[in-house]
Formats: sequence, structure tokens, C-alpha cells
Amino acid sequence: MIYIDTRSEDIAYNLAAELYFATEKLPGEDAFFMWRVTPTLVIGKYQNALEEIDAAYAREHGISVARRLSGGGTVYLDRGGWQFAFVTDSAPGASGSSDSPGSNSCSDGAAIEFSRFVTPIVAALRQIGVNAELTGRNDIAVGGRKICGNAQYRIKNRTVHHGCMLFDTDIDELVRATTPKAYKIESKAVASVRERVVNVKDVLPPERAGMTAEQFRDEIVFRVAHRRYEITPQDRARIEALADERFRAERLLYTLAPKFEMEKVVRTAGGAFHIGLTVKNGKILSCGVSGDFFGAPDAAERIGDALTGADYTPSAVREILSRFDGLLFRADAEELTRGLFE
Repeated sequence: MIYIDTRSEDIAYNLAAELYFATEKLPGEDAFFMWRVTPTLVIGKYQNALEEIDAAYAREHGISVARRLSGGGTVYLDRGGWQFAFVTDSAPGASGSSDSPGSNSCSDGAAIEFSRFVTPIVAALRQIGVNAELTGRNDIAVGGRKICGNAQYRIKNRTVHHGCMLFDTDIDELVRATTPKAYKIESKAVASVRERVVNVKDVLPPERAGMTAEQFRDEIVFRVAHRRYEITPQDRARIEALADERFRAERLLYTLAPKFEMEKVVRTAGGAFHIGLTVKNGKILSCGVSGDFFGAPDAAERIGDALTGADYTPSAVREILSRFDGLLFRADAEELTRGLFE
């Protein structure tokens, strides 16, 4: 097993690195990654982003949003947690996923074998004094409280298995960022999550109580991998290209969601806009606009017609709505777009 240090805290780059070593640069043996990122929300492959996160909260607090290639629920990552990944030849079975702490269970496959990947992590944790165990099908827990969830996907006869490990994650932020704003956040919500999850830092043995996040990573890597692979400039250039193509493009947050209908009320100084959308595969199939706003006599119909057939992304919607800025009273494209996507 080789260890590949991405030396990056960019979610898109790290997800692209996993994909690159699974599909293009086969290292000749199984590979292990362990990385962390700045505050980020990662949604599952098939999820509707707007139903899973509080987009306004994420924007206001500088939390990135990305979509991964495996299924499952939304997870919150920060520099207090570690994400590990194995890239190996595929064992028989289908791809699937499990959520990290704080998210809802979901699976997009069957006959999944997680123990092949979870077992070495559990063994490494036990060797540093953490009484970890594999629980259920694919979670790692300590004393019945979850410290790690796992997900995986298969591509080109390779398996990419990744796990989200809580080391010193901000649990309060995890709850706030992964809860859609339609639901009121109360202290009991945080307390409920705290009853179900725990940071590794809080269950370390006394002699390791001062362990830093970096020392924890080094301890796990030492016990799982036997040598290192250094990413070359050529590797890095291709990984960056994959990050742009597969993980950074705005449309990727919206195109993989199933068909759905949504209604939004966007309140502006010029009145309220009631906007109903039907979206499928990232395209707006239909759009209806009504409300008590002021504008040109046919503004509602013209906006609905213009948005129908458009890409369901903030930039595409903003560009179309900007055409109506002069036809609406005290309402503009920026606030209407923000209202639709938050």
C-alpha cells in the first residue's frame, strides 16, 4: 500500500486526485490518501443541493459546496476532520455509500463489501488506543458513537473508497450547515447529534490527549501504508484539469439531481415574486411567475418563458433575469437569483 499526499486542502483537487489515480495513473499497487479541507459541504451524487443544505448560511460563512461521485447524504468537512481514501482493484459487488456523521443514511448499491477498507482503519485506531469498532454495515464507532462514515464507487474496474473521520470537527457548525433553512435550528438538534457522534480527540487515551490533528494523520498513515508516492508536476496538472472538469463546474451541483418541482417566494423591495419551477437533469422544464410585484404588464409571462429551457444554475438564471432589470420596480437579477438558490 502506498500513501499519496495531495498536499492540498481544496475539495475539488482532492476528489480529482482520487479519480485520477483510479482511472489514469495506476500506481501499480493499492493507494491510500488522507487529506482535509477548509469548511466544505459535500453532497451525494444524486442529491438535490437546495434540499440538503442551507445555501445562504454556507455563503455567509465561506463554506464551499461540492458534489462527490459516490451516493449518500450530505457531509460537512472542516480542518478538524480527516478524509481517507483507498484506491484499489475492485472486489466483486456494486458501488454504494454511507453517510458521514450528521447526515441521513442512503445507499445506491447492494452487496457492498466495506470491511476490506474499514478494517485497517479500525486496526490503526486501536493501535493508538482508540477503542474503535465496525458497527452495522460500514460505520466506525467508539462506545456506540459514530466517528466515521464511509462511501465508495467503482469506475473502470477500480474501487474508490473514502471515509470521513471526525477528529476535532466543529459539531455545532456541522449541524447548522447541513440543515436546510426551512427547519429551525435549536440547541436540542446539536445535543441530539452530540449523542450520536464523537470526535476522536475526545476518546484518545490519556497518554495521547495532546495529540494534534497532524500527528493523528501521521499515526494512521504509518500503520496503513508502507511507502510514499510523490505527486509529479505532470500529475498535478492533470489533477487540476480533472478538478475543473468534474468537481469545480457550477453546473455539476445541479445537473445530477433527479427531476423535482420547487416553489420559492422571493421578497424584494418591489414586492413578492412567487416562482414555480420543474427541473430535470439540470434544465428548467417549466417556469411560472406570479406575485404582487410591480413591472411591465407582461413581465411575469416573459420571465417564465425566458427561464423555461435554461440551465438550472445561478449564473445562467442570473444572466436571463438581468434582461428584465429595467422592467421590474425595485427588484433586480441578483436578489431574485439569490432567492431562488438559497
